Amino acid sequence: MAVVKYVVLLRVSSTKQGADGNGIQAQRRDINLFLQHQEDPVVVAELVEVESGAEVNRPVLDQAIRLCQEEKATLLVQKVDRLSRDLERLARIVKMKDVPIRVACLPNADNFQIHLFGCLASQEREFISQRTRAAMASAKARGVKFGNPKLAELNRTRKNQAKKTANSIAPIVLPLRQKGMTLQEIANTLNAMGVKTTKGNEFYPMQVKRIIERASA
Repeated sequence: MAVVKYVVLLRVSSTKQGADGNGIQAQRRDINLFLQHQEDPVVVAELVEVESGAEVNRPVLDQAIRLCQEEKATLLVQKVDRLSRDLERLARIVKMKDVPIRVACLPNADNFQIHLFGCLASQEREFISQRTRAAMASAKARGVKFGNPKLAELNRTRKNQAKKTANSIAPIVLPLRQKGMTLQEIANTLNAMGVKTTKGNEFYPMQVKRIIERASA
């Protein structure tokens, strides 16, 4: 079996995260878990990037790609959004025939699937952003003042937001469930795609179960 070389790219969005290691440890943990299940992996380099995934100028990412080309190595990231949140850049990267890409949280995904997951996650982030703005504008029009005691109205707004989010994610979740994936596996897939809950958190099996139940109701 030939040795497979990897260039590991870890990315955080802020200097504070880069300084205190917040986020880096989780990325390194998932990547190490991925490598443990590979035969004879060799990590050529581990690069840490402190930059927004939507930023156009990504010198550390460019360095990682060059290293992969020089060493005939595979670019390894924890999640799709660690690679890039910019769809055009993501498309260019996955089309590079001399730079294979692996995502630790999506171990069986090829370059085409990685691009597809990136597109779905980007679309979902935009939908959530639009719905959040619309829900807040609607609540304000009804006289809700955020931070005041009208908690019942705020809770209704949040509940409606959660329902809309669930409906938009259902087209991703239901086919995965039909393929026999467990709730945990679906949650892992959503997290690897960079899809967030209404509150901006990662998914857990119980949240996936609620999405399925709402979609089936």
